[in-house]
Amino acid sequence: MMLQGKNLLLMGGGAYAQGIEKYKKEKGFRVVALGRDADTPIAKISDAFYHIDTQDVDAVVEVVKKEKIDGIFVGSSEVNIDPAITVSERTGCHFYSNREQWDIISDKAQFKDLARKFGVPVPCDYHVTAEFKREDLDKVVYPVIVKPVDSSGARGMNVCYNEEELKKYYLEALEWSKSKKIVVEELITGGREVFFHYTIQDGNYSLSMGFTKFKVESAERDYVSLPIFHMYPSSHIDAYIEKVDAAAKRMFQSIGLKNGIIMLQGFDIDGEFKFFESGYRMGGEQMYVFTDHQNDVNSLELMINYALTGSMADFKVSDRDNARFKWPCCNYYIPLKAGIITEVRGLDQVESMENVLNITKMYRLGDEILDTNALERVCMRLHVYGKTAEELAEALVKISATLQILDQNGNEMQIEHLQYERCLKAIKEGCLLINT
Repeated sequence: MMLQGKNLLLMGGGAYAQGIEKYKKEKGFRVVALGRDADTPIAKISDAFYHIDTQDVDAVVEVVKKEKIDGIFVGSSEVNIDPAITVSERTGCHFYSNREQWDIISDKAQFKDLARKFGVPVPCDYHVTAEFKREDLDKVVYPVIVKPVDSSGARGMNVCYNEEELKKYYLEALEWSKSKKIVVEELITGGREVFFHYTIQDGNYSLSMGFTKFKVESAERDYVSLPIFHMYPSSHIDAYIEKVDAAAKRMFQSIGLKNGIIMLQGFDIDGEFKFFESGYRMGGEQMYVFTDHQNDVNSLELMINYALTGSMADFKVSDRDNARFKWPCCNYYIPLKAGIITEVRGLDQVESMENVLNITKMYRLGDEILDTNALERVCMRLHVYGKTAEELAEALVKISATLQILDQNGNEMQIEHLQYERCLKAIKEGCLLINT
């Protein structure tokens, strides 16, 4: 696809900076970045940087006109999708989503209503308001999970085991919600959390990948939803295709999704799925690292193509997409205990390991990790693969043993150090092992 001389506007997307820079050098397009910090990854790879708040739509529109921007890329940054849609509406530059589509998908309550209409299974929810009416509270069956309808990254999300906790965490969730709308739904226990991503090209949907999530384990506390592993290809893929795939496609087609990446997040409980959220955006897990490695499909490049030309690719993506990867892979997340990141040791050795495809660093020395349930506790995301389950488990243990992340008092900050049996068990439970 010819991109020479095209102009791409970055509104977020810092985790993708390395991949964007590589594709930019290969294809010859320009990058214009916005933000409040000129020391960010996207600022460093840009040809022009504007010290502008991405939420200041009028200012962004002026940049689009001045720089002759062809399209906008936001990565996985939900906060920037709304202003990007407005800028696209006002200037005509390419952006993959329209207002109506985003309003439905980004609102957890509206998504669940749409899912029910098309037979996509969702958890039970409860009507609760900040007035905490007795008739509402009496209907709640605990435990429940409380979260804003319009936030991501586990911000404002907490588990409640009684009425006192429900009231406390409901008010906390309100602080994270721009719309001031909160979901109170049953807490799924005993199931396994799963994610499935589709690539959409000109209205054609192909299942690109699925992964199984494993939470960090700690004797000190329950971190609610903090990940340690995303295992690919998910061992739940075949059941998903049989039970949900067709209904999910009809649901997304009903709101006119024509291009982009769409995700479903939920649980598989003994063969029965319940999905509580969708995302019409690239995922933070950077699935393109694995799909490019295994299937020669790179969703980062596809989304840049669309932003610059209005077309995802000059080939049929579904001909290459195959969510049943031939080798097991893992997003290895490293969440930290509270403290100040003061020193990181062993990173160079890890970067040179054969099984490590990518490392995305989400920290700076001096950053303070707060004691919350949010994904901001994760300082690093690694893409690791093995040709067998045992090889992958060994690689994960080697990485864990090599890395040291120290706080201001010289204490190790990693919440969990990996053991071989823990890793192998997760791989065998979470991965569909095709060739091992």
